[in-house]
Amino acid sequence: MRIPGVSGDQGPLAVRLLFRVLGKVPAPLRIYGRRPNILATFLALGRAVRRQGEFPERLKRLAMYRTARVIECAF
Repeated sequence: MRIPGVSGDQGPLAVRLLFRVLGKVPAPLRIYGRRPNILATFLALGRAVRRQGEFPERLKRLAMYRTARVIECAF
């Protein structure tokens, strides 16, 4: 059973505005849009990870590379 994602004209006002600002929204964010508190937490996590100065860029790239190798991602 797949969970249907929220489209651009569904969901709470904050989710609709966010999707309008982002334009093309990936499927996981559409699913998180069903629960705005989870979506907000996920976006905050993404901002914290990408924040400059927290970790050296080399370490971030190494973590991304190793994660891709572990899950056998082609990217």
